Amino acid sequence: MIKFIDEDGIIAPSRDLPLELFKSAEVALTTFSTHLFEELLRATGAVPCCVVKGGVDKQLYLADLDGVSAVVYLSNVGAPAAVATMEEVLPYGIKHVVAFGICGALVHTPPHTFIVPDKAYRDEGTSYHYMPASDFINIKNAAIVQSSLSRSGIDTMVGGTWTTDGFYRETRTRLEEMKKNGCIAVDMECSALQACADYRGKNFYTFFITADSLAGEQWQPNDILDLKVTDSTTVAVAAAIMLARELKGK
Repeated sequence: MIKFIDEDGIIAPSRDLPLELFKSAEVALTTFSTHLFEELLRATGAVPCCVVKGGVDKQLYLADLDGVSAVVYLSNVGAPAAVATMEEVLPYGIKHVVAFGICGALVHTPPHTFIVPDKAYRDEGTSYHYMPASDFINIKNAAIVQSSLSRSGIDTMVGGTWTTDGFYRETRTRLEEMKKNGCIAVDMECSALQACADYRGKNFYTFFITADSLAGEQWQPNDILDLKVTDSTTVAVAAAIMLARELKGK
């Protein structure tokens, strides 16, 4: 395992854009799926702002959420790419990052229930560049997220998530090991995004829609929430926007 070294990186995130472009935004709002992002743009009325570079060019948008200025962007799937874009966004006054998306369920999840991770198993490589080695990282603001979702009338399950780099290598043995360690979901970015936020002194908030299930004997796509039937996309976007609004002044 790579040894964590707490010193500045040789390459730093760019800080060459005028701050006035961001209109004093303190909140960033991001998701990983195109259909969620399109709904997020529609619901917020976000408009193009500028382009940042984090390995790939990434278009940023600005939205006014009832007086809360927010940067809105689409994250790439996978820890390295998601963290690279986050690093490019944070220097422009961002204090809070709200990230939401889909996950796989490791246990039975009732319909219309969102998952709020309170810890993440670090089965990815990116987080080890931001903090010393450990099995888990605490998702510090899980209670705030769960409370916000509950006020929106959304049922939640709170538990660990297994953040992996290789979703085609999610074996049955590994799955059972993760369940024994308190994981109820599997994702690809959570532990790394929390590690980056901690290292940069920022606040990270996240929740998941369950898009498939590994809880049974066979993998079941869209077993928990059928996005086309339950309209969970709209619900998730509305919940993320509400959470971002509640961060005003914090």
